[in-house]
Amino acid sequence: EAYFLACCDPDRGMAVLDRHRDRDYRLLMTSDHQTGLLAFEKYGFADRLECYQTAYYGALPVCDDRLTVRKADEKDLPFLTGTYHLISPEEMEKVVRRGCMYLGYADGEPAGFIGEHLEGSMGLLYIFPRFRRKGYASALEKHYIRDTMIQGMTPFGQVETDNTASLLLQEKLGMTVSDNVICWMWK
Repeated sequence: EAYFLACCDPDRGMAVLDRHRDRDYRLLMTSDHQTGLLAFEKYGFADRLECYQTAYYGALPVCDDRLTVRKADEKDLPFLTGTYHLISPEEMEKVVRRGCMYLGYADGEPAGFIGEHLEGSMGLLYIFPRFRRKGYASALEKHYIRDTMIQGMTPFGQVETDNTASLLLQEKLGMTVSDNVICWMWK
C-alpha cells in the first residue's frame, strides 16, 4: 500500500501518478520536492514529511564498547511501544519480528534504541533523557551502520528538514546528506 515515485520533473511525475489514479495512494514518497507538493494537493493527503536522504559510504565503523547492543525480541514490545509513539504498535511489532530493532545498554540499563523502518531506512532512534549528550546516539547508529554493512547493504535514512540535531549527527558520523528534499505523504 506504499508507492514510491522517483523523478526529477514535476510534469512527468504527475503524469505517471495520473496514469495510475485508480490506485489508492494512502502512502506516497516522491523523490522530487515539487512533485510531492503537487501530489499532496491533488490527491488529498492528510499530512506530509519533508526529508533529506542520507547514506553511509565510508569504512566499517568501530563500535563504542561503552554500549552493549542486542537485537530486540517480542518480549521487548511492551517496552518499545510504551516508549516510542512515532510509529504504530503494529509497525513496531513488524520491525522487531524482522530483527531490525537494536537496544543499547549502558551499565546494564537501557540507554536507547535504533531500528529500521519497514521500507529499509534507518531510524526509530531514541535515547532516554538521562543518557543523552553522552554519545550513545552516535554509538547506536554506528552499530546499526556496521551491522547493515556486514549484511552487504548500504545504510541509509531520511531526516526531516527541520531536525537539526539529527542532521548534525548524520554529518558527524560521515553520512552523505542529499541536497534535494523528498516528500512522504499519507492519508
